[in-house]
Amino acid sequence: MITYFVRKITTSLKVTKIIEEAPNTFTFKFEVPNNIKWEPGAYAHFISSDFKSGQKMIKGLMRELSIMTHPSENELGFTTRIRENPSDFKKALQNLNVGDEIRCFKIANHIKNVNNNKPIVLISMGVGIATLRPILLEYLSNTKKVFITNINIDGSGFFVYKEELDNLPKAYIKNHFVKNRNDLYQAIDETLTNMENVYYIVGSSAFNKAIGNYLLKTGVHKKSIVFDKR
Repeated sequence: MITYFVRKITTSLKVTKIIEEAPNTFTFKFEVPNNIKWEPGAYAHFISSDFKSGQKMIKGLMRELSIMTHPSENELGFTTRIRENPSDFKKALQNLNVGDEIRCFKIANHIKNVNNNKPIVLISMGVGIATLRPILLEYLSNTKKVFITNINIDGSGFFVYKEELDNLPKAYIKNHFVKNRNDLYQAIDETLTNMENVYYIVGSSAFNKAIGNYLLKTGVHKKSIVFDKR
């Protein structure tokens, strides 16, 4: 299927870094054009083409991805898995080099209510932590810091951003990197002693539903559960 985009509604992004975060998991970072603004928890539509071959664009070369950088970092980035037999979009990413360009459009936010004065619990599955990284940094940057519990599950045992997050001030954050559901729920149970917590959940639809239902059954109020609603 061919989709046509008007060039003026997209923004060109120049690649500045390509980082292998874990096996088959890569972060792509870009210069930030003056006309791009975003808030923690945002996503954008990325097109793995710079239109050098014309205005026609194959829909398979476009993806909606979370922005994993905080606005204060002065770079825009996303993290994604690239496994065997990748999609056309990810094949194009494999061929990118520093200095190449892709395009993006329609920056928005699925996660609301990012700022409050209550302790937060971030629960993510795999690279879903990319959505939560800038939210975590936003809370740490506040003058009045709240305590953060970060829980990430990845059955591979290779955790995205683990070294960075483990080096953050332990007075304000506790990390749980787990490989199975039993350890995931045990980590969640440890947070339930504080009913002031606000929970941010990012994962597949099935993951979000399971964790949301579990929190509700254990007495967490519905208003204290925030999903990455796509």
